[in-house]
Amino acid sequence: ILGCGLLDMCANALYQRAVRGGELSVIATLTNLYPASTVVLAAMLLGERPRPVQWVGFGLALMAVVMINA
Repeated sequence: ILGCGLLDMCANALYQRAVRGGELSVIATLTNLYPASTVVLAAMLLGERPRPVQWVGFGLALMAVVMINA
């Protein structure tokens, strides 16, 4: 529980730092990708098998990040 709390605290601090120093459009897009990271971690660590549509959605989200940064 302590580890989860520390990681959450660090994530919030990093988010605040990013909001103050970066472009909000990029930051908002990246922070909204956290469900995708959960799906990828479940696939890697727990052996979950995401449906193909989930992988397509993840790829489209990554392409959106690249397009915003360009």
